[in-house]
Amino acid sequence: MKVILDGKEVDTEPGRTILEVARANGVDIPTLCHVPALEPAAMCRLCTVELIEGRRSRLVTACNFPLRSEAEIKTDTPRLRQGRKVLIELLHTRCPDSAVLKGLAERYGADLNRFPDDNKECVVCGLCVRVCERIGADVLALSGRGVEIRVNTSFGRTARHCIGCGACAQICPVEKIQIRDENGQRIVIVCGQEASRIPLRRCASCGKPFGPVVNLSLVMERAGEAQVPAFNLLVCPACSRRNHARRLAERHFEQYEFEATPAAGEVE
Repeated sequence: MKVILDGKEVDTEPGRTILEVARANGVDIPTLCHVPALEPAAMCRLCTVELIEGRRSRLVTACNFPLRSEAEIKTDTPRLRQGRKVLIELLHTRCPDSAVLKGLAERYGADLNRFPDDNKECVVCGLCVRVCERIGADVLALSGRGVEIRVNTSFGRTARHCIGCGACAQICPVEKIQIRDENGQRIVIVCGQEASRIPLRRCASCGKPFGPVVNLSLVMERAGEAQVPAFNLLVCPACSRRNHARRLAERHFEQYEFEATPAAGEVE
């Protein structure tokens, strides 16, 4: 199937989204809420493009619109740039210190002083909610309506079934979800509010806390002993690397009849 992408004819397979076709052909369409591993939700609307089918022209979101027939796609017209500019100005009020939004503002000439800052520490992209659901924790959800919509836990209370995996913080495009390990606990901060506290497991070798107990248990349950030996969940990454290096050294020294000295506090 052939489509016209910004004046250039390209080949594609039916069913691929406009965003997939654009990226495959080196055309950059801005997004905040899209990650290939998750189902598209078109929350940020920055990926809006113009789709022309015959005499009909309309605006559609590129991330979740599959192409079924030949069409013409325009990704960077004055009308689209103006729309993205206003969206960036509005999103910036929610996260005024976001480097990502400042970069987009520079690209589209957005006036970051046009609207007063609200600083809700969230652009409501929904990525954290979707990745939490995909993992199976279902701790986060969108609550509220209109300008008051936000990411929250059930009834705004500290979640008891968070596994502390940190996926929400890793996927946040504006880096507003914080993960802190202190006093033997992992604390997750979402939109400036404490979302969960999870006890950390202490390393059997050095004694330092290194990972949420419930998260490590879930890894073992899903992967199984064959993929993740139980011993690997008892020691921190640093000690695991050190122990692995020692085992390799022992194998190497055996041929020279040397004996490696055990590391202090090492678990055999």
